Parts: sequence; C-alpha cells; structure tokens
Amino acid sequence: MSLAGPRLDRPSAIGDEGRPRATSLGIATLAVVVPAIAAGFVVGEPTLVTALATVVGLAVAGIALLERSGFVELFVGHAFVVTFGSAFALLVVIAPFFGTLGVAVSGLSLALFGVAMAWADVGGSELTRAVVGCGLTYGSLLCSFVAVGVTVGLAVLALVVLGAVTGASTPIGALAGFLLVAIGTGCSLALSLRLLPFRQLTPRSRRSRVERRLRTAGWTIGIATLGAFVLLVAVVGLLVAGPLSDGSLGVSILDAILSALSSVVVVGSVAAVGLASLLAGVTAAGVRLLTRRPGPDATRWSAAVAVGFVLVCLAVAATVLVFAGAAVGNPLVVVGVGTMASVVATLLLVGPIAFAVLIGAFAVGVALRLVPDRAGGPTLAAVGLVIAAIALSWHDPTLTFVCLAGSALVWDVSTYGLGLTAELGHLPETRRLELFHGLLSVAVAVGAVLVAIGLQTVRGGIAGTAAPIALVAVGVGALVLLLPLRG
Repeated sequence: MSLAGPRLDRPSAIGDEGRPRATSLGIATLAVVVPAIAAGFVVGEPTLVTALATVVGLAVAGIALLERSGFVELFVGHAFVVTFGSAFALLVVIAPFFGTLGVAVSGLSLALFGVAMAWADVGGSELTRAVVGCGLTYGSLLCSFVAVGVTVGLAVLALVVLGAVTGASTPIGALAGFLLVAIGTGCSLALSLRLLPFRQLTPRSRRSRVERRLRTAGWTIGIATLGAFVLLVAVVGLLVAGPLSDGSLGVSILDAILSALSSVVVVGSVAAVGLASLLAGVTAAGVRLLTRRPGPDATRWSAAVAVGFVLVCLAVAATVLVFAGAAVGNPLVVVGVGTMASVVATLLLVGPIAFAVLIGAFAVGVALRLVPDRAGGPTLAAVGLVIAAIALSWHDPTLTFVCLAGSALVWDVSTYGLGLTAELGHLPETRRLELFHGLLSVAVAVGAVLVAIGLQTVRGGIAGTAAPIALVAVGVGALVLLLPLRG
C-alpha cells in the first residue's frame, strides 16, 4: 500500500523491527476506518471520520517528526503536538461526558490514533519524547505569557509616569520629570548593552572593534545618566531649599525651553527608546536562558521554546485585532476573532496537560511492559474499537458486532505484518502472503459478524428488544469464532 508523501519512519532493509508490512497495515486500517465511517452515518455526522482522522493524523505526524534533527522539522513537530495533540487528548478525555455517543467518538479516536501510530512506527520512546517536548513547549508558553504580562504592566506604569511628567504645570517640574525619564532610559540602555548579543553576532575579524565601541557607548551612557541624576538631585534640593520654590527661573525664554521638555513628543521619544531597548534586552536574555542547553538536544530544546514563543505572539496579535475591531466598531472582527482566540487559549492552556497525562500513561504502560512496544499502535486501535463497540451497543447492534470483529482483525493482521517485518524487513516482496492471510482473516471476521447478527435476531424475536448489555455479551461470544484468526 503506497503512501501519499514520504515515510515518517526510516526502516532498514533487513531485520528491521519497525511498523508492520504495508499490506497488512492497510487491511488493519480499513478495519478501523470502515466502522468509523459507519458510526458517522449512524450518529448523523457523515464527516466524523474525516474530522477525527485530520486531528489524529497531524498529531501523530508531529510525534513522528520529533525524531528528526533539523530545526524546521522539530519546530513543526512541536507545533503539531501542542495543538493537534492537545485537541486529540481533550477529545478523548472530554467526549465521554456527553453520553454514549461521546464514548464511541473517544474510542474511535483512540483506534485511529493507534493505526496512525503503527504507520509512523511510533513506540514508547517516541511517545516519551513527545510528552517531554509538549512539556517544554507548555513551559515556554507559560513563561512567555508571564513575560507579556510583565511587559504590559511596565507599559501601564510607564504611561502613568509619562502622564504625570507631561502634566507638569511649572518649568522646574517639567525639568525634573524629564530628568527622571532620562535616568530610566539611560539605565535601560546600559542594561541592554550587556544583554543584547552584539559580540556574538559580530564576525571575529571585527569583534575587537565592536567591543571598543560598546565600551565607549557604555561609558558615555553611564556618565550621561550619572549627570542627569546629579542634576535631578540639585533641582530637587533647590526646590526644597527655596530659591526655586515658585517652580520657574524667572527668565521667559528659559522657562519656555524647560516647559517644552515635558511635551509628549520629547518625553515620549526618550521613553520609547528606553522601553524598546529594555524589552529587546530582556527578550534576548530570556531566549538565551531558555535555549542554552549543551549537547545534541540543543536544537530540540530551542524548537520547543520557539513554538511557545510564537504561539504567544499570535495570541497577542489576536488580542490587538479584537481591540482594533472594537475601536473601529466592527462586531464581526470582535466576535469572530474573540471566539476563536478563547477556544484556542483553552486548548493551549488545558490541552497539553491532558496530552501529557494520556500519552504519558500509555508510555508508562509500555515501559512497564503492560503494553507491547512494537505492537502498541495495533493494541490501542483494538482497544479503541472495543470501547466504541460497547458505546454503540445502545444505538446499533450491527455496528457493535462490526467494531468487535474489526478489533480482532486489526490485532491479527497487524501482528502478522509485524512478524514478517521482524523476519524479512521491508524490502522483500510479501504482498501475496499478506493478501492471502488478510482475505482469510476478513472472511472469518465477516462470518463471525453474520453469526452474531443472526444470534441477536433470534434472541430479539424470542425475548423482545435486546438490551445493550446482552448485545455486548452476544458480540463477545461471537469473538470466540474469531479465534481461528490466531492460527
């Protein structure tokens, strides 16, 4: 069975114990997709399998991409895990609270996820890596949110100070306010010179010259800031002592010049330089601190941090759009962007936790050997179909039997394909063997479903409407007929 696009796993030619052979896995995929499509029509949502497969497929693609070493692949992988992986986890966890149909959707999601895991050759180590990466991205997301909150707080404080400075009623008060803003800007510039990576971004041939210029700039900023501080102390002393108690120098030209220092243009320009330099320096230091990790995991760490930072930037942009729409009186922008932003915010704040718990539990099961590592995907697919069968017994008996038979069929053809992979690898041609085994297994599964439907019909005719528990019991009994699938 050919795939549309490159393989996400990289098997060897002979003796590779990766995913099952393509033909066997294709039959297992049909055993999951067909019940999912039928369930969509039963519940009145024909596009159910398309929606679930999109979310599940992109989530597993993200997990598989975390095996790569390039920054772009890792960035896309972390982005898919923290978004579509979170959506998948929330769907599995929250859907059962909406009744039996929700349980069925949860089971089908698990089944599709298991099949996708098998195609991408995702096992316990890959799931563990995905959980760790999701935690890193989530931590970067929270840290970025805190940084944005602190920045907004500083901006509000700066606006309050600027309002007080520009509202000065006397020339001496305007001078004192301007000096206060200048001191803050000087301190911000001095700090940013130490935090920004000027030296690191400079070629080695010019690094000594740049270092001399940076030292000169640092001394200049320091002397100017110290001079402004001394002048501010002197002005305050003169105001307190009495010579300038009236707030003016008595010279109209000088008073006009001092009053101009408190204008919005002058004070705003000086303050903007200080805030921009401080924000750039703190951002550079934060990124360097979060991404400083020696060894081969440095790129992986940096990609996870970058995803969290980019998501916060998108959230800030959405917030700006909402406020801009409210300012111009456009309700469509406010409602549309606001609703989408709230949904995405909930997904990003709660979803990674659900993903870590759900996938982490499965990874722990693999580590404890409660779940087979190589057959983890088929195992999850089979369990998901059983869950869906139990939930659908309240709605359609036939679909219950189909899901149960599909569960056994998935396990059988997948383990057969895994055996061929372990013995022969991926290069030898085994399509005929797989097709023969698969068609025989499908025939036995179809026969078991027909027998189960017949038993249910006879029981319903004798005892009236069959209860859901009885339907499940009949289905489980019919699974006994599927024992020939194992040999």
